[in-house]
Amino acid sequence: MDSIGRYKIECELGRGAMGIALRAVDSAIGRTVVIKTIRLGEMTDPVERKRLRDRLFHEARSAGMVSHPGIVTIYDVAEEGELAYIAMEFVNGPTLDQLMSGEQPLEPAALFRILRETAAALDFAHKKGIVHRDIKPANIMIHEDGTVKITDFGVAKISTSQLATHAGVVLGTPSYMSPEQALGKPVDGRSDQFSLAVIAYEMLAGERPFVAEELASLVYKIAHQEPVPLHTLNPKLGWPVEVVLRKALEKGPAARYPSCTEFVSALEAACQSCTDWAPIPRGRGQNLPTLPLEVAMEPSPEPVPLVRAATVDGGGRRKTVVVVVLSAMATIVFISLALIWNTGRPQRGAPLPQVGDQPSDASSPGRPSPAGPASGRPVEQTPAATPAAEAPVPATKPEPAPPQTQPSIRAPASSAATTVMFRTAPPGTSVIIDDSQQLACTSPCSLSVPPGRHTASATMAGYRPGLRIFRVPEESDLFIYLTRMTGQVQVVSDPPGASILVDERRQTETTPATLELPAGKHVIAVVKEGYLRNEQELEVKDTAFVRVRFPLTK
Repeated sequence: MDSIGRYKIECELGRGAMGIALRAVDSAIGRTVVIKTIRLGEMTDPVERKRLRDRLFHEARSAGMVSHPGIVTIYDVAEEGELAYIAMEFVNGPTLDQLMSGEQPLEPAALFRILRETAAALDFAHKKGIVHRDIKPANIMIHEDGTVKITDFGVAKISTSQLATHAGVVLGTPSYMSPEQALGKPVDGRSDQFSLAVIAYEMLAGERPFVAEELASLVYKIAHQEPVPLHTLNPKLGWPVEVVLRKALEKGPAARYPSCTEFVSALEAACQSCTDWAPIPRGRGQNLPTLPLEVAMEPSPEPVPLVRAATVDGGGRRKTVVVVVLSAMATIVFISLALIWNTGRPQRGAPLPQVGDQPSDASSPGRPSPAGPASGRPVEQTPAATPAAEAPVPATKPEPAPPQTQPSIRAPASSAATTVMFRTAPPGTSVIIDDSQQLACTSPCSLSVPPGRHTASATMAGYRPGLRIFRVPEESDLFIYLTRMTGQVQVVSDPPGASILVDERRQTETTPATLELPAGKHVIAVVKEGYLRNEQELEVKDTAFVRVRFPLTK
């Protein structure tokens, strides 16, 4: 096949389950594009053929609704005979998956630049009501100029469209799915945030947080189990990084960050709080020594580990049932022996022999006090030799005190205030508890807080407010992250390759480039040898995206 429509085929880029990706040239304007095709004629089932066609056109529609420099541009979508295809922007660069598979890990600066640009593009799509649903390293491409491009909106969901996938249908890559997506529940932008957090975890630790050989086991882990502690794979990353990732990987979407950008900002601040930290190459995390789990060496009296061991070792349901039955029988025997011990020996048609008629025994230590038969029948006299046989009979246990006389189980200290330590990143923020000026300080600091549920808010100029709900006395050491108010500015020059200065500070990137700048006014200038300097003043707003073009003249 030499051409499709007006596109001249140059080479094949790859094959997938859905079709073929081809590099082609638009003969009308000479632009290099990528053609993604689906051979509808190979589908014998008309329902399946229509579904694949709709999915291809859905991808074009999804990506076409979001015009953003971080999202691959869709140029055209059409059908030719039994072949449907999409013409899209050609990204001359590797995928993030290829970069992560290298011998060396990404540099921290490059790592967070990729995460920031990906987060900004996702947040832009989410504001348009579109969820990607298949965020993974293979769908994040890095252009030769360093720009991040998200591709493959083939499983994207338009929130307000009837064309979106039906409820209960699971689409996407299992290893990076959110719990709600893995379970076939409705999703929103926070589902993409979970997937981005899985990527960030893998970039930092060299391993994904949820791994299993079978799909059913993987889905269960994603939906119900906590991820492997990050510090066991990368000891150089402390608990602040763990806290941020755990929040983005929460099972419930409501507990995650409001946006992908806020998650990445919090993660970057947490990593910067760790000294000499570095990411680990993919696949190396499992070779690092982990913290010893001494508790695993101790035998446990509980029957649950036995059941788990039988199940994990592959014994199947039969072994598990046998272990459960044996455990239940042992429990019944133990309870029966306890009841016999408390009530005395079994009777054979008569009450237990009484020792009240033996005055010498009544005064003996450890013997029961005199008592008459409970049934009123005559008491059989026991021979003198029977005391030795009666020795195992325990003394009558005293009755428990009435409930009203029992002491309160509430510790006296619970009614007293607890000293709570507050630390923030960055330090020097104003911390106030429950909007009370009597409970305020500047971090790091400590306050005496009464027991109960409280809300701590931390504020600092240039940062988004940080909130933390906590309980006293259960929590006495709190850490609050504040993310800087930032916006993104894409700087483009004609011709490209110009140096960029922000407030007279030269940047490492050259045009075109996307910069994340603190909210506020900035002067951006571009300079290129042989051309006149060009500069503009602009105000960057929090979470905003601005594109600035600088024409250069000689």
